[in-house]
Amino acid sequence: MSEFDVVVVGELNVDLILQDVSSLPEMGKEKLAEGMELTMGSASAILASNLARLGVRVGFAGKLGRDRFAEVVLATLEERGVDTGGITQDADARTGITVSMTFPDNYAMVTYMGVMEEYSLEEVPLDYVLQGRHLHLSSFYLQPGLRPGCAELFQRAKEAGLSTSFDPGWDPQEEWAADIKDVLPFVDVFLPNEQEALSISDQSTVAAAISELGGYSPVVVIKQGSGGAVCLAEGESIKTGIYTVNSVDTTGAGDSFNAGFLYEWLGGKDIHQSLKSGSACGALATTKLGGSTASPTIQELESFLDEYRDEPIFVDQA
Repeated sequence: MSEFDVVVVGELNVDLILQDVSSLPEMGKEKLAEGMELTMGSASAILASNLARLGVRVGFAGKLGRDRFAEVVLATLEERGVDTGGITQDADARTGITVSMTFPDNYAMVTYMGVMEEYSLEEVPLDYVLQGRHLHLSSFYLQPGLRPGCAELFQRAKEAGLSTSFDPGWDPQEEWAADIKDVLPFVDVFLPNEQEALSISDQSTVAAAISELGGYSPVVVIKQGSGGAVCLAEGESIKTGIYTVNSVDTTGAGDSFNAGFLYEWLGGKDIHQSLKSGSACGALATTKLGGSTASPTIQELESFLDEYRDEPIFVDQA
């Protein structure tokens, strides 16, 4: 039996969340926020934390500095039940931070990369990773040190019998280089958002993008925020809507969607149930402040799905 259901390899940092900012910053002017929270950040860590809250056995491989921000990250992961045995620390490096400004229907972020910029395949503890039955990686473009080795990492995982999933994240340089397509043939579940999918596929419509990306990975889910999601799995195209909730913060909603989807998919549930739970986790995450604190427990997820059992989630594409 594998030690972990999922091993997440990826970036680690903290989030400084400024809630309900009056407007976007302007040079020479000061804006006000209505709320503030310092919390564990990074798509990879939030995904790991959210999976653990659903009862999944999760291990993490990554790198931190040895500073106060690192203490926040490690304490949060351990509190959530994520094994941190694959995380190393460098006393001469600094843990990164993302400043996130939230608005009712959107967000804006600025990131200092810190030590996650230099983490490389040579530093990934492969023996630890292969103790899992599934590998997940997020934020391909935010990890320039690891990026050249991603295809090899995924290939070695597949050769060892692991299933895999991949959320590419945004490319801050907006170059969308073709090297990501070297990784995709080793990815079982690809989880970009709409703009990422359009940019990676170099297509102008979601339909064309998912068709292109489906030529690489057997399951492609394109997250569309308030527009729901579209999925292509084994030739079946599925469109979802969203659950109606009182949204206060969209930070980490996509990572929460990933967690809900993977929880069901790894448990052998069909693609429809995976999409329902992904959509539910994403919706629940928007009802609280912070990406790592908002995702539900399994009890909260089940209660939500029961409460909303009569609300249609799948959309007729005809």
